[in-house]
Amino acid sequence: MKSTYSSTRLLFKRDSIEKLSWEDKISIYSTNDQCTYEMTKKEFYDVFSNVVKTKSYRENGAYNYLKTPSKAFQFIVKN
Repeated sequence: MKSTYSSTRLLFKRDSIEKLSWEDKISIYSTNDQCTYEMTKKEFYDVFSNVVKTKSYRENGAYNYLKTPSKAFQFIVKN
């Protein structure tokens, strides 16, 4: 299974991510960055553990970065 969506910024959607198994992929196209970020659910939890703990992600179901953090650059794939 794979979760694919696009957003203006790097955005993590709880409902799209949490239904995945640990090795399933998350693919997010950022129109501002004009690139795609791809990672497994496990990589998301390992690298972006701070996101999972936010009130925005837990209660509102989404978290986005105003400025893409450098730790996300390793997940950029060719478009």
